[in-house]
Amino acid sequence: MEWFQKNDLTAAAAQTDVKGDRSLRPFQQKDPDLYVHVVEKRDDGVVVRGAKNHITMAAYADEIICLPTRMMIENDADYSVAFAVPADAEGVKLITHVTNPRPRTKFKTPVSEYGFADSFVIFDDLFVPNERVFMCGEPPPFAGLLAHMFALFHRHSYTGCKPAVTDMITGASALVADYQGIAGKTHVRSKLAHLVSVAELVYAAGIASAVTAQASSSGTFVPDTVYTNVGRRHAGVNIYHESEILADLVGGLPATLPYEGDFVSPDTRPYMEKYIMRKADVPAEKVHRCFRLISDMICSAAGGAAAVAGVHGGGSPVMEEILITATYDFEEKKKIAKYLAGIEE
Repeated sequence: MEWFQKNDLTAAAAQTDVKGDRSLRPFQQKDPDLYVHVVEKRDDGVVVRGAKNHITMAAYADEIICLPTRMMIENDADYSVAFAVPADAEGVKLITHVTNPRPRTKFKTPVSEYGFADSFVIFDDLFVPNERVFMCGEPPPFAGLLAHMFALFHRHSYTGCKPAVTDMITGASALVADYQGIAGKTHVRSKLAHLVSVAELVYAAGIASAVTAQASSSGTFVPDTVYTNVGRRHAGVNIYHESEILADLVGGLPATLPYEGDFVSPDTRPYMEKYIMRKADVPAEKVHRCFRLISDMICSAAGGAAAVAGVHGGGSPVMEEILITATYDFEEKKKIAKYLAGIEE
């Protein structure tokens, strides 16, 4: 913490292992490197091997902080490891996938300049000095608790950032409905109400999880597990339905929209301005910009990657369901049912 504050550093958290055969535990894998593990212990540190994937921003982070991805048992001791290393340390290799929106030459926008980068982070017999090793072979349940705590805070952050993504989808849906003259239709209002409900319920779950947070002995406030995971799950199971609503309201043009150059070429511009018109009081360029934005949102490589990330980032919905059912007080709810049914113990 002091090192990060003094040097104003940025970190990427590397948690998700490649996992291999999902039916097997780490120590059971045919290739032991499918989970990051310690291969050698020295007096001054450890040597680790393995890979983490889906690691957003690893390619432009100062440091990479490696964490366990799951609960470990005694036989998984070599996999119960956590450490921090500079992102350019010898033995760290990044194989990076970059996704950018389609480049704009004429009709530039605030969102046409961004992209995302996600990496396979390879630890190829990486040496980590002792002062940078935070966990090494601790027995259960420490690896699982550390994995859970990172996921909990990550999912809590999702209850703030994911509603903002839904806000963009809601805004685009409302705008294209307005431009096309259907904003007042009953089915449109219903679809917009659904988008609002998703965004605000996820955000409300985030607020609730913060308000009911518990202070740890370190002074860090830990968000409520149930509220956090309910919010993240609600976001994850709705992401494709949000895109479906936007696609339904906009029609098929985002998938077949002529290239940007066709809207500026002297030969084709008059036709494009004439035939892209919707409501007579909305200029053709505004209509074009709206459709091109939505094309980037739901028909581009960046849009496709963002949708998958919306489902799985921070933990897939099934992981939230596991945490919800493991921590929710069902016994208390059963007592309510017994009381109402007149069942006496």
